[in-house]
Amino acid sequence: MKIPKMINEAYEQLHKVKNNLAHLYKFLILATPFLTIAFYFVFVFDYLPVELEAKYGALTIAYFIPPAGKESIIPLMLGAQIPPWIVGSTIVIMDVICASIVAYNWWFVEFIINHIPLLSRGYVWLQKKAEGFKRKKLITLSLVIFMIIPFQGSGGISTPIIARLLGVKAKKAVAIVLTGSTITTTLFILSWLGVFNFLK
Repeated sequence: MKIPKMINEAYEQLHKVKNNLAHLYKFLILATPFLTIAFYFVFVFDYLPVELEAKYGALTIAYFIPPAGKESIIPLMLGAQIPPWIVGSTIVIMDVICASIVAYNWWFVEFIINHIPLLSRGYVWLQKKAEGFKRKKLITLSLVIFMIIPFQGSGGISTPIIARLLGVKAKKAVAIVLTGSTITTTLFILSWLGVFNFLK
């Protein structure tokens, strides 16, 4: 009689540990991007001269406020004498961090949507519309191009949302944002530095 009871208790304990690990995993997935960006900013602010810190901080925050985007923030950062490698890495890292938060925590996005009736109805409608696109080829290439083209709403937040709606896995959605952001950011920086002047 004791052996089945011991097995049952062991199973219950194992189930509790599994649930706790699942909660810990979700917490780490949510917290890791914020910790990463915090460490990055500590490094950058330690590297930059004091007179550039305020400009860098203000322009970094402005990047998240529409209608600002790469096409306006990158020239302003470079014009403020912020080193190109910091400008480039900042833009790409912020895009990737935003994409990671959205893509890997889609359950949280859905939780919010499902508790707001208007958003919930819109979400169901979008899912139905997305079904048609899931069967089409070149989804990845289309999303990379969408991320590359610097128009309003094609950044590190909207791209992974569209990708997840289309059934793209989190890792792939983040890779799409990384690829698109790196290409666009590099082209803007090289253009500002005059690398493409020979084409004029």
